[in-house]
Amino acid sequence: MTTAVRWPASARFEEVKSGAPDGLGFVQDLLNTASMGKPRQPDLLESLDTAESWLKSSLAALSQIDSSAPLVPHPLDAGGLGRLRSLRDALRAALATGHAEDPTEPSTAVTVPSIEVTAAISLGADGAQLHPRGNGVESVRSYVLIQLAAATYADTMRRLKVCANPRCRGAFYDRSKNCSRLWHDVTTCGNTQNVRAYRARLKERGVSSQS
Repeated sequence: MTTAVRWPASARFEEVKSGAPDGLGFVQDLLNTASMGKPRQPDLLESLDTAESWLKSSLAALSQIDSSAPLVPHPLDAGGLGRLRSLRDALRAALATGHAEDPTEPSTAVTVPSIEVTAAISLGADGAQLHPRGNGVESVRSYVLIQLAAATYADTMRRLKVCANPRCRGAFYDRSKNCSRLWHDVTTCGNTQNVRAYRARLKERGVSSQS
């Protein structure tokens, strides 16, 4: 039975059923530290205090399901916070590129940026295993990239998405059978975007008919 984990950043607005499995849930939580949603949630990586608080809570949740969870960086300095924020923003931008300007159009391919980290490898009865390496934030960054690599090989990376509503952009895990979800919440985000797109099409047709 899978242990239920409450991810602190995602819990600010995300449905529990949309949480990513295992260590990928921590990656989703990192993505959801950004300022987003409606009402707008604060950026949890904006200051050292809020970042340390989030890391402590999120890594504690991760340790419940993964014994290889990195330790909380202590102390967290401005340089480490900047590297963590840069990683989050690069990943969010890469996931957002998968959305077309018009959500009714097919999504484009997601290109994850090249990010260098170090990792250790061990060989055992279960085969080769990657383990995070580095001190402080570098260990956290290493863990995130290992989880993304594992998700890529397991073909679950494509299910980690950000909401197609630019006013939301919340990260969610698409559990639909055909992996076709566009919205973090179809009720709050999907309907709003569909109405906006419909009005834009009507306006365009109106302008065209008068020309």
